[in-house]
Amino acid sequence: MTFQTLNKKALGCMYAAALLGTGVTAAILTVVMFYFSLFSYPILSAVYFFFLAVLAADGICSPPFRYRRYRYAIDEECIDVREGYLWVEEHIVPMERLHQITMAQGPIDRMFGLTKVIVTTAGGEVTIRFLEYEKAQLISESLKKKINQIAMEERKGESQPEHPPEPIARQEK
Repeated sequence: MTFQTLNKKALGCMYAAALLGTGVTAAILTVVMFYFSLFSYPILSAVYFFFLAVLAADGICSPPFRYRRYRYAIDEECIDVREGYLWVEEHIVPMERLHQITMAQGPIDRMFGLTKVIVTTAGGEVTIRFLEYEKAQLISESLKKKINQIAMEERKGESQPEHPPEPIARQEK
């Protein structure tokens, strides 16, 4: 199985999303601190500034780690997606469990010309993120063909019973 890496645009998208999340969290925390006049307590002010520093460091440091660790592979048997920052997760989905394929773009994805493919299975969803739009379309089409092929094979299997029906014996009077 050959794992695919991401385009450099994905790193920019990760930075934008991380910094936006950091900015929103910092803004909410600042409003709470002002609203409840918590800046008058030196210990809470110190905790606030420490928390902001940790948030900023995370927003700057996490995208390169996530970018280097993100991998996906698609073969005839399964879809395998590895991602993470501190904890690395691996999602493996057998092809015969696929039900639905969706392509989605958020506003940050759209800014960078990226999209994601969401694969729905009986047990949940697996998302292949940070794909160029054309690549996402190719993946979606190939997975859709695979789903249709599996459905056709299942229908053929249902229409031809495994054991032929036994003849009904006549009862004699």
